[in-house]
Amino acid sequence: MKKIAVFLLSLLLVSSLYGRDRKDEFALTYSQLTVPQFAYIFGGVLGVAFTAGHFDFENPIMTGCLGVEYNHWVNNWFGYGGSVFGEYMTANTYSKDSDGNKTKNGTYDLGFASIMPTVRFRWFDNPHFGMYSKLGAGLGLALSGDCQPTFSAQISPVCMDFGGDSVRGFLELGVGMQGIVSLGIKKIF
Repeated sequence: MKKIAVFLLSLLLVSSLYGRDRKDEFALTYSQLTVPQFAYIFGGVLGVAFTAGHFDFENPIMTGCLGVEYNHWVNNWFGYGGSVFGEYMTANTYSKDSDGNKTKNGTYDLGFASIMPTVRFRWFDNPHFGMYSKLGAGLGLALSGDCQPTFSAQISPVCMDFGGDSVRGFLELGVGMQGIVSLGIKKIF
């Protein structure tokens, strides 16, 4: 009985070092500098280069990546959940003749949506500030033409949240389909 009491007291002490007992989070996210954005820009640049300047695109609009996330913390350092997100990009396309006259061809559109299971590893969680890392991999769809499925992934090694006990803002730095920089707000319950 004494060993069980010492074991339970040790677990309580260790769990208090890792942070408070928060179990579930629901978040709204906005991200920039995503893999689809880089592919979109790179495709446009290659189009200009391979046509020797006879193709051009102007007035690009990139919505950024909008998404929702859910996370459940199993214990004070490990959580799992999922993300659903998407973004849209468009630009006007032109062809140029040898005299430099432009003729509008249409638009260069690219939409992308993804669903991705995620895992999180918490570094620490203080009452008003915490840090964690996030990994995710899943299925994406390029929403132009015939909706080609593709692999979707995100690696965010440095993530932080700040605020109160039930609502927090967050900033995530990483690379992947959700971007290099993600901002958002989360409800903790």
